[in-house]
Amino acid sequence: MPKLVADDVARQLRQRIEAGEWAAMGRMPPERELADDYGVARNTMRRAVSLLEEDGIVSRQVGRGTFLSKPDANSFAGIIGRIKGTSPADLMELRLLLEPAAAAAAATTASDAQLEAIGLAHRNACQAGDMPAFEDWDAVFHQKIFDCTRNELLRETHNLLRLLRNQPLWFDMKKRAFSEERMRHYCAEHEALLDALMRRDREAARNAMTAHLKTVQRNLLG
Repeated sequence: MPKLVADDVARQLRQRIEAGEWAAMGRMPPERELADDYGVARNTMRRAVSLLEEDGIVSRQVGRGTFLSKPDANSFAGIIGRIKGTSPADLMELRLLLEPAAAAAAATTASDAQLEAIGLAHRNACQAGDMPAFEDWDAVFHQKIFDCTRNELLRETHNLLRLLRNQPLWFDMKKRAFSEERMRHYCAEHEALLDALMRRDREAARNAMTAHLKTVQRNLLG
């Protein structure tokens, strides 16, 4: 049980570090202070900080405290830190490379149940009453297509793109570009894509996804 608690605390501390909470100081608060904040024993907090140290996220200096480590440029943390600033244009270019291929794969690998899940997301998106609801179901629609590829790396890559698209810059762009007319157009394009998937037509699915993303690219970026 103590190890589970330490893992949970380490996960929360890692999230706070990634959010830049202590970046200005360059160090974490004392362990006793953090232990009080989390309501855990000192040895539990010590174990949690040790887990961060093992991951290279922090370094301890005896008598001085626990300091934030500069991420290795080639580490996961370093790569994630750099891509957080990816431009919308670069992100759309990557979507145009990945998503048509994913749609083509889904046309032949999706189960009937998975196609029904895509159809449900499509119907819910078309019935959305506002922009946030539409965006939520639109994201589900696209993610369900990646789920059908049976390629875990490809699916998680798309999850990473979703995180980038949920940043404030992206949301503001989508909000400015949103209109009822455009939502109906997106739904029509989703319908064409869904029809291609249901017919198990790889090339039609690829072409429908490409056409849809080019519409999104045009509406967002001009």
